[in-house]
Amino acid sequence: MFARVTQYKMKADSIDAATEMMHSLKDQIMALDGIHQFINLMQPDGSGYVISVVDSEETSDKNAEKVSALWANFGPFLEAMPTPAGFDVLVDWKA
Repeated sequence: MFARVTQYKMKADSIDAATEMMHSLKDQIMALDGIHQFINLMQPDGSGYVISVVDSEETSDKNAEKVSALWANFGPFLEAMPTPAGFDVLVDWKA
């Protein structure tokens, strides 16, 4: 498995609108090829991380264009467009 981790910063006055936008895009996000898990973490100041776990790095790379298009929806809410980093998943424990 492979994880794409993206650090972002929302504008302070746009957190509610960005959260609403994210929920409206759920079906598109969860329809990405090979997706196992999607987690969005955010601090009250609008800084956060998206963690997306997919089958492989190859799958993540194939999804890159669709992911960029999804992020584009958040352009008005972001301080800057984020850049993802990729990681091999060493452990995926669940309770």
